[in-house]
Amino acid sequence: MKPRKVIAKIHLWLSMIVGIFIVLIGLTGSLLVFEPEINNMLHPDLYKVTKGEKVSYQDALKTVSNTYPKGEIDRVYTPAEPTGRGVYVFRVNQNEKQQAIYIDPGTGKINGTLGDKAFFNVVLGFHEYLLLEQFNGESIVGIIGFLFFFITLSGIYLWWPGLKKWSRGFIMRQSKNPYVKQYDVHKIIGGVSIPFLLVVSLTGALFAFDETIFGWFGGQAKVTPPKENLISTPLASGKVPLDHLLSNAEKAVPHGTIMQVRLPEKPEKGSSEGAVEIRLSRSYDPGNGNVKVWLDQYSGKVVGKLDPKVNSGLFYQTWHLPLHTGSYGGVFTKILYVIGGLTPSILMFTGTYMWWYKRKNKQKKKKQQMPQSTVA
Repeated sequence: MKPRKVIAKIHLWLSMIVGIFIVLIGLTGSLLVFEPEINNMLHPDLYKVTKGEKVSYQDALKTVSNTYPKGEIDRVYTPAEPTGRGVYVFRVNQNEKQQAIYIDPGTGKINGTLGDKAFFNVVLGFHEYLLLEQFNGESIVGIIGFLFFFITLSGIYLWWPGLKKWSRGFIMRQSKNPYVKQYDVHKIIGGVSIPFLLVVSLTGALFAFDETIFGWFGGQAKVTPPKENLISTPLASGKVPLDHLLSNAEKAVPHGTIMQVRLPEKPEKGSSEGAVEIRLSRSYDPGNGNVKVWLDQYSGKVVGKLDPKVNSGLFYQTWHLPLHTGSYGGVFTKILYVIGGLTPSILMFTGTYMWWYKRKNKQKKKKQQMPQSTVA
């Protein structure tokens, strides 16, 4: 059997086996691209902002802590972060459940909450691990990502018309034959979307396996300062207010906008308390929160800092998420990513139709040949 036929069969059967999952992951991905904007339309009350001077983050923190005394606050999204869209958002973990608490910065009061069962949390759960968190769902999605990457590579091989005839790969022929029409749609959509499909399939797969793959080459996917440095040393005066930490982070990163605060987990007995991680963005950074600053909770001093413009080896972790979500180019790239997320559906439909059409014709020819074989 010729190499082209072998690759065509592999391309077909891999697409048939994992195609439906690729389609669903693509569709959920398209939704997630504009999650903050859609959430704003679905839950406008959550994003209510009262005019006036903003309450301090520390006061908002106290409100959330008093409302959820048994909960553990692990993240704070600022009004500048896409998730916040003008309000404070506190993420609280309680009884193995997670809730996002939306605070009106003008009053310090809670606008409302979204829990694990909120629409976009379910969509995200499906996109990241097919709602199979307890069954290695993230690894399954990662494997599907690698298979999708290989399907795309094999599609390039089957599509490529040659250097001198490359333009034929983008021509829609005038034909009444339904197979030809579907083939050309499949060919053109696939050809146009090749760069997008390669990027999102590979970056998606790497969410599950980047540490392993980088480890094969003696590298690290995610670079952080030494853990022994990222600690907080208790003082009799107690912890400094969150606003003080934010102010120190801004001083450490001139022209930076605070996007997110990551509070350390409660330490186990005998272990040191962790430092507060604050993520900031600058106008020219891709994505959100590329500069990371760690501060001692008691002294407010900077104990660690990572800046892509200063520190080497941060290219991958700076671009990984933005390349996967399209957040590196504003609304324009996000719209392109929404369209790109729909392409697997078109390719799946046209590919399935071509398979069905050829199968139907083969069966038809066999039926036509059967009387002749009987006579013989």
